Amino acid sequence: MTKEEFIRDIESFDIFGTKTRIESFHWSCSGRSGTTPKAFNEYWTSAQRQAHSLHEFSYRACFKPQLPEFFISRLTNRGDRVYDPFMGRGTTPIAAFLEHRRPLGNDINPLSVAIVAPRLNPPDLADIIERLDSLDLGHAVEQYPALKAFFHLHTLRQIIALKEYFLAKETAGKLDAVDHWIRMVALNRLTGHSNGFFSVYSLPPNQAVSIKAQRSINKSRNQTPPSKDILPRILRRSKSLLRNWTVLSF
Repeated sequence: MTKEEFIRDIESFDIFGTKTRIESFHWSCSGRSGTTPKAFNEYWTSAQRQAHSLHEFSYRACFKPQLPEFFISRLTNRGDRVYDPFMGRGTTPIAAFLEHRRPLGNDINPLSVAIVAPRLNPPDLADIIERLDSLDLGHAVEQYPALKAFFHLHTLRQIIALKEYFLAKETAGKLDAVDHWIRMVALNRLTGHSNGFFSVYSLPPNQAVSIKAQRSINKSRNQTPPSKDILPRILRRSKSLLRNWTVLSF
């Protein structure tokens, strides 16, 4: 879409029943000034609830994929690079990827890379099932009893055992795409508000509360962490994330 086509598209946009309103925006900066047209409309809306399943990632303070999709589909072409310098949970890189663009992203938080990269290279569900079936999480070397504010000790042992499995494979240089995917899903399922998470009722990992705060939550809700098996939850979430996935070609 050319610049002129984009402007016409914005001016005539009325998909959600309202027409674009154009106002002049007068600006000045460092001795320069000018007038820029400003467009007002509802270009993406809460009524748009259908997004690709790879976007369905529990993460507080994120925008809906319809926002980057709106601009990516109009301002870039298939095969173009799309860069997000603050990618967070990866909404923009994933949107670019699904639009057959080449995503580039960066974030100061290492959690971001761990939860975005695997969704740009999804493994086959059959490989995920095979890897999960091969894992023995019955024994863990380390212990973190203070975390029992979040997890039942049975659940906590599985989480630690899974972490130790990843660390051993990373040290050996053998972490593959399936491991990265499982780690991504496990990170996303660590803490949350429903039975699908490993924890008792809590906040998601990117807004994790302190042990002291979690104890207060437990007391106020009169709750104690139940015993949960983590591998079935990882598999269930993997099936959900991959339900719309088909291999893309560029």
